[in-house]
Amino acid sequence: MCFFRKKKSKFPEIAKYKKGDFVNFRYKNQLYFGFIYGARVDIDNNVIYTLQIGGECPALVNDIKEESIIGYVK
Repeated sequence: MCFFRKKKSKFPEIAKYKKGDFVNFRYKNQLYFGFIYGARVDIDNNVIYTLQIGGECPALVNDIKEESIIGYVK
């Protein structure tokens, strides 16, 4: 039997927000709130986030730039 480990993606150190933070953000001219699900750094050295929105049936919103995130909710 072969067992494979899933590679963990490293969260960028330059990211302003951390995984699991509850944030407000703008998406398609609407104000949404959600949780930080993942992040990566693009070619221009900008942090791009993946956010989880929704409750009972969550959805992932990809490629949200750091400047689109309005604020951190404690």
